[in-house]
Amino acid sequence: MKTIVVNIQNGLLAEAITRSLRESGEFKPFRINGHSESIPFDCETLSADILLMEVSYAPSTSLEIRLNTARELRENLPKCKTVMLCDENSAPDIAREVMLAKKDGRIDAFFFSSVTQSYLNAALCAL
Repeated sequence: MKTIVVNIQNGLLAEAITRSLRESGEFKPFRINGHSESIPFDCETLSADILLMEVSYAPSTSLEIRLNTARELRENLPKCKTVMLCDENSAPDIAREVMLAKKDGRIDAFFFSSVTQSYLNAALCAL
């Protein structure tokens, strides 16, 4: 069973994803609402295998902040995979930058928020 830390600001989306991950039987999810500075510490404390973070226009979830978190996490907990979730419809520019971050090796995976929950679960399980 993989431990996954979920840091998504949208409460409904975060709860739905966390519940689905738990119900799959493949994950032990932990939803955290902390600021970016505390995320690497939370992941270390929980021995996270995966960190799932939302990227948006909000200052606290901007791509720059999220990439800094991913960099710090790789330094302190290199086995933890960093995954980003973004909305390709309302933020196509962010979606492109997230894709480029994956291409450049700065994150391990990304998903658009339009994917189905079963696909998200399967892809996360395969990491």
